[in-house]
Amino acid sequence: MQPVNDSIEIGMYAACLADNCITELYKKSGKGYIAALDEITAWAHEFYNSYYEKLKDWETFEMSEDNIYKAICWDDYVIAWGKERLAKYFANK
Repeated sequence: MQPVNDSIEIGMYAACLADNCITELYKKSGKGYIAALDEITAWAHEFYNSYYEKLKDWETFEMSEDNIYKAICWDDYVIAWGKERLAKYFANK
């Protein structure tokens, strides 16, 4: 089980991803709403594992080459990553 602070971070990523990807994922996947939420949760964990340490200092990350989406805030980065992840999900179906 993740420590409480990590659970909060993962929950924030999941909420951001759900707000921006759940409708399309649900409508196009044909798997049902709970399955779409489960997929979003998996993506939040994937994002956390890849980016949490880098995003802890947003100001440094924002100006780095790692900011491949040229986002101006962390949630814009999560949204851009989520849209890319959504396209990847459907490309693999």
